Amino acid sequence: MPGRCFWILAASLSLTAAMAAEPPAGTPDRRATFEYDSIVVSENGHVAVATNGRLETANAFLSAKMIRRDDRTGLILAEGDVVYTTKELRILGARIIIDTRADVIEATDVRFGRAPVYFTAESLRIVKGDKQIKGVRVWNNEPSAAGMHLKIAEASYVEKEDWLSLRSATPYVAGLPLFNLPYYGQSGTDFPYDIMLNTGSEDKQGRFLRSSILNRISPSLWVGGNVDFYSNSGIMVGPALRFDNSRAAGAGTRWKGRLQSGWIDDQSTPVADLFGRLPDSQRSFVTGDINGRTADGLEIAGNLFAQTDPDVLRDFRPFLIGQAGNPQLNLEVVRPYEGGYLSAALTAKTDNYQDVVQKLPEFRYDLPTTIAGADGWSRRAFLSVGYFSERPSAELPLANFQAATLSADAWSAARIDGYYGFSRTMVAGDWLTFRPVAGVRTTGWSDGLNGQGAATKVIGQAGFDVEGLFTGSWSVDAPNWGINGLRHSARPLFQYRVMPGADREVGVVPMTQRAVSVSVLEELDLADRLDAASTTDRQSMRFGIRNTLETRDALKGSRELLRADLFTDWRQGPTDAETGRTDLLGSLSVSPASWLTFNSSVRMPNGGGAARESLQTIALNSGDFWRTSLSWVELRQATNARQLVWDGRVRLNSVYSLVSGLNYDAQLDQATLLWAGLIQRVGNSWEVEYGVNKRMDPLNRGISSLGFHLRVRLFKF
Repeated sequence: MPGRCFWILAASLSLTAAMAAEPPAGTPDRRATFEYDSIVVSENGHVAVATNGRLETANAFLSAKMIRRDDRTGLILAEGDVVYTTKELRILGARIIIDTRADVIEATDVRFGRAPVYFTAESLRIVKGDKQIKGVRVWNNEPSAAGMHLKIAEASYVEKEDWLSLRSATPYVAGLPLFNLPYYGQSGTDFPYDIMLNTGSEDKQGRFLRSSILNRISPSLWVGGNVDFYSNSGIMVGPALRFDNSRAAGAGTRWKGRLQSGWIDDQSTPVADLFGRLPDSQRSFVTGDINGRTADGLEIAGNLFAQTDPDVLRDFRPFLIGQAGNPQLNLEVVRPYEGGYLSAALTAKTDNYQDVVQKLPEFRYDLPTTIAGADGWSRRAFLSVGYFSERPSAELPLANFQAATLSADAWSAARIDGYYGFSRTMVAGDWLTFRPVAGVRTTGWSDGLNGQGAATKVIGQAGFDVEGLFTGSWSVDAPNWGINGLRHSARPLFQYRVMPGADREVGVVPMTQRAVSVSVLEELDLADRLDAASTTDRQSMRFGIRNTLETRDALKGSRELLRADLFTDWRQGPTDAETGRTDLLGSLSVSPASWLTFNSSVRMPNGGGAARESLQTIALNSGDFWRTSLSWVELRQATNARQLVWDGRVRLNSVYSLVSGLNYDAQLDQATLLWAGLIQRVGNSWEVEYGVNKRMDPLNRGISSLGFHLRVRLFKF
C-alpha cells in the first residue's frame, strides 16, 4: 500500500501546502487601488463594472477582463482571464466570486500550483479558510499527454483540524488509469503513515524483522497492524490502532486510545519460564488503553493486557513490556453528581498463571466534602457495593495462592463498604495547623474465607493532624546559577489515629487489596485505606518533616532548588511482631541550576542496616543540545536487584542527533542492554532513527539478542 500510494502522497503534500497557504478573503482594504481601461458606475454609485480591471490590496491582487464590484454587499465578480494572487498562491481561472463579508471565494475552471506541482480543477470554493476543490488534476510540472498525472474527484481541506481528504483518486500514465483509491486522508503536511521497523537476531527466535504500520484514515484515527517475521518461530500478525480526537473541532468528548496485538504459531523449541511451565505453540497478546472526558465532566479510563503465557512480550515485543502493566482488564467511570462523585470500577482476570482480585464490578458514591450550615467542618463519606472474586490459577503452584490469600480455595463474595467521618481545620497564626478527625467504617461480606459464612467488620477512628510552618529568607545572589534570593520552609508533621475494631476478623474476611513493595508510606487515615480487611492497626502515629528551598524566577515567580522529606510510622498491631516503628522513608531532590537535577529516595529498615529500596538519579540537560541521566537502583525487599541505568542524547546539528543507553546488572556483573542510534530530522514533519541494540537476559532462560531498528516518528513545532 505505501508503494502504490507514493504518487498520491507526494501530490497530496503539495496540494495541502497550496490549499493551506490561501488566506481568507477578508474585508477590502480601504487603501485598495482599482485600475481599469474603462468603467461604468450604476445604482447610485454603489456598483462599478470595469473593463480590463486590476484590483490590488495589501494582501492580494486581482485582474480580469471584467471586474464587477458592489460596495453594498461586498461582492466582487471577475470574469475572463482571471488572475488572483496572494503572497503564497496564484490562481488562474475563467470566473471568480469573492464575498469579502462572508469570507467566501468561489472560482471555476481554475489553474494553480506550488512548484513543481501544477493543478487544474473544475471548481474551487474557500469558506473561512476551509477549501473544497472538485474535478482536480495534478501534474508534475506542466501538463503532458504522455506524462503522469493524478485525477481526484473531490479534495477538501479543513483548517481547524489541519485535515486534507481526497475522494476517488486515480493515477494516470499516458492517459491510462492505473488504479482507484476511493478515499485518502492525512493531517496537513504530516507523513500519513506511522511506521516502525526493527530487525536483528535472537538466540531463540533467530533472525527477525518486526514492523508496525499505522495509516491515518481520519483526523483522529490511525488504523494498521503488526507484522513480524522470525526465522525460527514463524510469522506474528495482529491489528493495531490509535485514536486521539483532542484536536477535533467541536468534539464533545475527548478520547485517547491505543491497541497493539499479535498472534503466532510458534515453531521454535519451547523454553520453560521461571516456574518451569512450557508455553503452547499458539501464542498471542493484546494490550491497549483508553481515556475519555465528556463536556459535562464524565471521565472514563481503562487498560487491557492479556497474553497466553508470561513470556510472549519478552520473546516477541520486548519494548512493550513497560507499557503493558499486569495481565488484567481495568475500567473505571467517574461522574460528578450533586457535589460528589459517582463511580464504577471493573477489574477482570485475563490469564491463567497469576492471582488477580476481580471486581465484577464495584459501584461507589463519594458525598460532597462541604456541609451546609456547618462552618469550618468538613465531611468525608462514601458508600460502595461490589462483587469480588479470586480463584487459584491453574498454572500457578497452589502454595503461592495460599500464601497470598490465606485460603486453599477460590472465593467470591459481595461486599458493601462505607465510611462517614468529620474533620475541622484550625489555624493558629501563620505557623500551626491542627485538624481533629473522627469517623467509622463498616464493611460487610456475603461470604468469608474457607466457608465461614457472612462476616462484618466495624472500625472506628479518632485522631488528629498537627502541621507546623517555619520559614526563613536570605539575600543571596548567584547569577551564574540563576539564584536571586533564598527562602526556606520547614513543615514538621505529626499524625495520630486510634482505630478500635481494626484487629477483628483477621483471616476471616478476604483482602481485596494486596500490599506491594514500593517506596511510599501506607495510607494512615482509615478513609483512605483501600481495604478494611487488611487494616489491623489499633493505633498509628506518623512523624515527618518537609523542607523546601526556593529562589526567585523571572518567568515562573519562584524556582525550587531543594526538597527534602523524611517520614516514619509507629503502629500497634494485633501481635507484638506487628507492633513497632516502620521503615524510614527519605527523599531528596536538588536542582541548583536548570541544567542539573539530583534525586534520591531510600527506604531504611527499622533497626538500621542496608536500605531495603534505593534510587539515585542525576540528570544534566543543556537545553536542546544535549542531555544525559544516570540512575542507580537497589532492591532488597521482595527481590534482590542492583542495577545501573544510563542514557544520553547529543544534538550534532540541525539534522542529526546521537542517542545511546546502557543497563548494567551489578548482581550479575554484566550489561543486560546496550543500544545506540542516529536520529535524522527530515523536513518539518518527521524524523527517522537508525539504531542497534544488544540485549542479554541471563535470568530468563539465558536468551540474548542482537537487533537493528528503524523507527519513523512524527513531530510538529
